Formats: sequence, structure tokens, C-alpha cells
Amino acid sequence: MDRRVKKTQAAIRNAFIELIKEKGDINTISIKEIVDRADISRSTFYTHYTDIIELTEDFSDMIAKEISNIVIETHKKTPNQTSYTIIYKNILQYLYDLGPLTKAVIIDAKNWSMIEEIINSLQAAIAEFYKSSHKQISSEVCEVTATFWTNGCMGLIREWAKNDFNYSVDEMAKLITKSIETCSTFFLTKA
Repeated sequence: MDRRVKKTQAAIRNAFIELIKEKGDINTISIKEIVDRADISRSTFYTHYTDIIELTEDFSDMIAKEISNIVIETHKKTPNQTSYTIIYKNILQYLYDLGPLTKAVIIDAKNWSMIEEIINSLQAAIAEFYKSSHKQISSEVCEVTATFWTNGCMGLIREWAKNDFNYSVDEMAKLITKSIETCSTFFLTKA
């Protein structure tokens, strides 16, 4: 990709990020605001994106890809059960570093389409990873597991962001790990 194209797309994304942080609701952001903030022409915007929906999908995909990379790369480096705490810690750190953007994107119900896009993209990437790394498990079980994992983790992450990151990244990573361990043994223990 041409350096100028990358620079323009970065300017558009950065303008979009700033506006999400300011406004919270992506549905109130206009193309005019984006082009003004990015200091580009309207036609330049349309060279890269057909509309705000496509920009939103691109941005959601970027977040999902980053989270997917965290999961897959950590699995490769630490292919055992302890890798899960490291995975959660790395995902949480990434989202914590995004700060106000995480809150605007992940917890605001007005931005549900973006949340859904992130979840769907992440779920697909995780399912493909599970299928390739766990060939002895059926494709259907890998997909269901990816759905369960993605929705469960995103639900806990949304609550964490909604509560103003009330736990440290380390504490939250341990809580997620513990909740998954508890789920897997819940019905094996007597009440």
C-alpha cells in the first residue's frame, strides 16, 4: 500500500477516534466532521470509504484483529493453560490503553453495531484458530467454543469498562481466568 494512502487512512481513523472519544455515539458523527478534523477533502474520504458504516466496520475490524493477534500469538508462545491469564492480561492492557475509546466503543449501547462487529470478527478468527490448533475437536465444537469464549470475555470486559476499570489489568485477568475455571468445574462440585 502506498505511503500516502496509509497516511490518509490513518488521518481519517484518528479523526474518527477523536470524535468517538468526544461524542461517545458514533451515530452522531458526520463525514463533514471527520474530513474537517482529518484536514482532507470530502472526495478524499470517499476515495477510501463509501460511508461511515464502512469506516466503522474497518475500525471494528482493526480492534478485533489486534485482539485476535494477541490471542493467537500468546497461544503460540505459551501453549498451555497459564497462557490464558497472559492472553487476558494482554487483551485488557490493549483495551485499557485505548482508555476513553474503549468506553465509547465497548460499553455504549448506541454503538452496538460496532460492538457486534468486533465480537463477530473476533469470534471468526478465534474459531479458525481453534480449528487449526485442535484438529481432534469437531469444527462445530470449535465454533461454539469460540462463540462462548468471545461473548463471555467481551461481557466481562464491558462490565469492567462500565465500572471505570475498577480492577487493575492483572486483577481482571485473574478474575476472567478464575471465572472460566469455575464454569468448567461448576457442575462437578456439590453445592
